[in-house]
Amino acid sequence: MEKAFEELQIKDDFMFGAVMREPGFCKQFLERVLGVKISRINYPDYQKTIDLKADAKGIRLDIYVVV
Repeated sequence: MEKAFEELQIKDDFMFGAVMREPGFCKQFLERVLGVKISRINYPDYQKTIDLKADAKGIRLDIYVVV
């Protein structure tokens, strides 16, 4: 499904990825959501997926932050 850029929300994978890839936006966003001051953001890999079991939901690690 395609959406116009103006219709995208942070929950859309494209928009979330765009915010998380830009250190300034990422830091601001996470500080507001988590309510903490972040001193550093590291980008180890792009969307690394960890699958625990075949029937379990996967976990995606996009960034690490230091508070």
